[in-house]
Amino acid sequence: MSAKLGRPSYTIILSGAAQQDITQILEWTQEAFGDTGRARYENLISTALIDLRADPTRTGVRQRDDIGQSICTYHLASSRKRTTTGKHVGKPRHLILFRVKKDMVEVARLLHDAMDFVQHVS
Repeated sequence: MSAKLGRPSYTIILSGAAQQDITQILEWTQEAFGDTGRARYENLISTALIDLRADPTRTGVRQRDDIGQSICTYHLASSRKRTTTGKHVGKPRHLILFRVKKDMVEVARLLHDAMDFVQHVS
């Protein structure tokens, strides 16, 4: 499905691990960059999820069978210029790891780009 073709968008499903990842990322960002930094990064994560909901095959999505069957990654940097906070996050370092099943985008994790992804995906 693609929103570009007038079809409905996908449903985003966040795993428990992905929800915990987002909480931890935002807590760390708050400590390191304050309220403004947290708001920017939270907006970036939301924008990236909205982008995937609209088109999980969009530019920036990579098929990663080396991580797991049918796993794709999408770096937050790919959505950086579409955020609504005015100033963009300078160098986002996280990727969304997900699978597409029918009309759903199942988000498994949000991981730092320096992590060993295979170790963190079941």
